[in-house]
Amino acid sequence: MLVGALFVLMACGREAPTSDADAPRFVTTIPPFEMILERLVEGRGTVDRLLAPGTSPHTHDPTPSDLRATTTATALVYGAEALDGWAADLPAARRLKLVSMVPPGARRSFEGEHGGNEHGGASVNPHFWTDPLAVTQLVPVLADTLCAVDPPGCSTYRANADSFATALATLDAQLRSLTAPIREVPVLLAQPFFRYFLGRYGPRLVGIVEPSPGAEATPRQLRRLVDRAHASGARAILTQRSLSGRAARAVSEAAQVPVVTLDPLGGTDGRRTYEDLLRFNAERLNTALANPASP
Repeated sequence: MLVGALFVLMACGREAPTSDADAPRFVTTIPPFEMILERLVEGRGTVDRLLAPGTSPHTHDPTPSDLRATTTATALVYGAEALDGWAADLPAARRLKLVSMVPPGARRSFEGEHGGNEHGGASVNPHFWTDPLAVTQLVPVLADTLCAVDPPGCSTYRANADSFATALATLDAQLRSLTAPIREVPVLLAQPFFRYFLGRYGPRLVGIVEPSPGAEATPRQLRRLVDRAHASGARAILTQRSLSGRAARAVSEAAQVPVVTLDPLGGTDGRRTYEDLLRFNAERLNTALANPASP
């Protein structure tokens, strides 16, 4: 361990190569990971993304172009088995799993509690990027990992990580301000895709229609959710476009609670940076929930 640490520290003092041919190329799966990686490799390498905006990583089948992209990449960066685990089977010189770099205390299980197993396995909710403070804890670990992959770029990765951490602190303050009026408003989630955000900023989660991947709610569970929506005064069911919301719509109709569609993936106009993506969702929630009459 000591020898490896000294190697990385020595490498950080080297000049980065100026040739484009020597620049590392990273491949990742979804827009949020691209947004995070680009902030760390700016001025040193490039990032290619496999999935188009709005494409669910849960249902993606790798294509021949995916294989070509990863075969020649410096490293393939993916999230977790429960999100884009198919990426772990793609040919790549190195595979980096992001959820394993999130400290255990910043992870949440699918039930919403902090923790999870040490290696970031299937019980860990992989949507950590919806909490900027979880990303803040990820960033220095990711920078160290990139240093090990590409030692000549180490000083760039660490400087970028420091700059990004400052931006994340600003974003956290903005999100707290945006969500303050709705922090205790009760809501339901269609799936646990926004559990990290709700745990950090609100609104208050009172139930999840499909609490874990592939776990469709039974008719009895749906009836209980309708009762819970009525008892709690839930003001909305939060869903996303990239996954089926059939069960959520059934609860919405039965409980007469509106559906509010969020975007956890981004990559489209107005949601191309990490900060813009999180602010978009906070503003969407504020608009939909701050006024009880607003859908």
